[in-house]
Amino acid sequence: MLGASLIILGLLCISASLLLTGFNGNAAIGGVIFVGPIPIVFGSSPQMVIASILISIVFIIISLFLFRGWR
Repeated sequence: MLGASLIILGLLCISASLLLTGFNGNAAIGGVIFVGPIPIVFGSSPQMVIASILISIVFIIISLFLFRGWR
């Protein structure tokens, strides 16, 4: 149930982003791939790289709290 909810939430975020930008073709891409504990950050602009780094730090902190809570 949680997985399906997250997929639907992601699709809604993408749809809202397309509606707000108006399909003008100005796109910036960025992302993070976690290989074990090491994040690999990429982006098409410096702003996207910085945003990806900040998001990856947030995900690492959240995962540390979740893993610590399971002990």
